[in-house]
Formats: sequence, structure tokens, C-alpha cells
Amino acid sequence: MRKFKLKYGYDFDDSCPKTYESGEPIKVGDAIFVANGFWHAVTDIRILKRDIQLTLSKSSQSAEEAKLVMKQLLSG
Repeated sequence: MRKFKLKYGYDFDDSCPKTYESGEPIKVGDAIFVANGFWHAVTDIRILKRDIQLTLSKSSQSAEEAKLVMKQLLSG
């Protein structure tokens, strides 16, 4: 399992987890289900000195919705 640091581009509050673990590779455009019960699309991946950081789009109720919201936000 790889641990990722999370950066929220939108709607961040104290209930949002700061890390995410996955045994599968993650790429920009993927949707991930975080521990607060919402789906987020990955908009950017950065290699930091000690971590890998995923930047996330707005929260959504499903993986498909998360990807659609990300596309809408990036296009407009």
C-alpha cells in the first residue's frame, strides 16, 4: 500500500482526510473514494521531498460524477 498526501482544490473542511492509501496505481483523471464518504477526481499529482501529493477536485456522490465535475471545472 502506498500512502498519498491529499490537497483539496475545493470544499475542504476538518472532516476531510489528509492522507489516502492505495495498493493500485493512481493517475490524473482517476476518481478516488476518501474516508469522509465522498468521491474526488485527481486533478494533479506532485512528487514532494517525502511524499506524493494528490490534488483533488470537488467532492461528489459517485466516481462518474467526480470525473464529470472535474472536466467541467477544468474547461470553464
